[in-house]
Amino acid sequence: MMKKNHAARLGALALALTLVSTCLMGGTLAKYTTTVTGTATATVAKWVFNANNAAADTKKFENINLGDTLNYKVTDIKTGVIAPGTEGKFDIELNGTGSKVGIDYTIEITKAAITMQNKELPSNLVFSTKEIKEGNTGNSLDKLSSESGSLLSGTIDYKDSKMEKTITIYWKWPYATSTEGADIKDTNDSGIENITLDITVTGTQVVPETAGAAT
Repeated sequence: MMKKNHAARLGALALALTLVSTCLMGGTLAKYTTTVTGTATATVAKWVFNANNAAADTKKFENINLGDTLNYKVTDIKTGVIAPGTEGKFDIELNGTGSKVGIDYTIEITKAAITMQNKELPSNLVFSTKEIKEGNTGNSLDKLSSESGSLLSGTIDYKDSKMEKTITIYWKWPYATSTEGADIKDTNDSGIENITLDITVTGTQVVPETAGAAT
């Protein structure tokens, strides 16, 4: 009987030592932990771009009549029409007021699909962003439609205090040269009653560069 009591006491003592050891180990592994949460926020840059006050619902501005851009004596040519030997200019007003990014813009001038029942435009009808005179012969529509016609493009920098820009487009219908058949060609071209041109103005966000990028 004594042996059983002695064994029971030893068992209880061993259990107690085990519990104490476990508590000590648990205290050794404990550590302070703190979880802190937060949020990252960003304000999206506002995008605003318009040309010639185009209607918001259609994104189209009013038609530009080349005949209305002439400045000739009424005794020489009827008001509102163009002819060989005439020239003029018109403005396209770009507006990015309120935009929070820079704007790359392109202005494309092409022959409208409905123009002159598929007849060709006068081949010597040219356009430019600079006055067309000696040293600057302008660009035909074919050239403007190609990569080499990038004269009608540019950038409105965000740092500009007023994100507006007026682009003046000069046009000219010079007389045909002798190598083109001169009078015969001009006479044939003047038989074209109506000319319709499509003008497409596109604004694109400037690709941001890092502050350390080379300029």
